[in-house]
Amino acid sequence: MESALEAILDKLASPDDVQGVLIADEHGLCLGARGVAKPASAGSVASIALHARDLTSSPRDDDKFQYPTVCVETTNSTIIIRNEGAYTLAIFKEGQ
Repeated sequence: MESALEAILDKLASPDDVQGVLIADEHGLCLGARGVAKPASAGSVASIALHARDLTSSPRDDDKFQYPTVCVETTNSTIIIRNEGAYTLAIFKEGQ
């Protein structure tokens, strides 16, 4: 599992415009990070994804979870955050 996760992190971090990648578990524990992504930010990243899911879930769809993508944009960079159940992914990219 660890080597598979390392391979995923390396692949996601390989494009030139990607500055960093972070994967967190459902509790906000950092499973791996590359580049500018700080392992200490894993809890915040997981929390943002969870709050976005809560905001987009409909009371009528209790059994269906929405997995929105959150983009945090600054003048210099973009952070793309997405949760897929047990894992949350954050990709740090150069500004567009």
